[in-house]
Amino acid sequence: MKKNLILWSALFLIGITQVNAQCCKPTDHKAQTINTIQEASKALKLKITGMTCAGCSNHISNTLKEVDGIIEHKVEYPGDLATIQYDPKKTNPEAIIKVIEKTGYKAEIIKETPKKKS
Repeated sequence: MKKNLILWSALFLIGITQVNAQCCKPTDHKAQTINTIQEASKALKLKITGMTCAGCSNHISNTLKEVDGIIEHKVEYPGDLATIQYDPKKTNPEAIIKVIEKTGYKAEIIKETPKKKS
């Protein structure tokens, strides 16, 4: 009886694993949408002044997470740099700088370029 229970349990778990593996695969449509967004995005590099610790960079990073149109970002302390990938249809460098300056820091554009294909 125990052998049958163990066998059925094993078969059940194998079946669940196979179903989950199939449902979690990204579809081509999702991958194409992500590629389209990344190709149309721009990269922005900012010099941030006023940061004195890692907490400051976390504060800016958390603020940037709330901005619609920012796809990816990295705020570095030490180094006082922010690298931001954004969708130019939803936001722009001036708006991003305003958001950072509302947190009490200064931001200046070092470089703005279109994002290249990887």
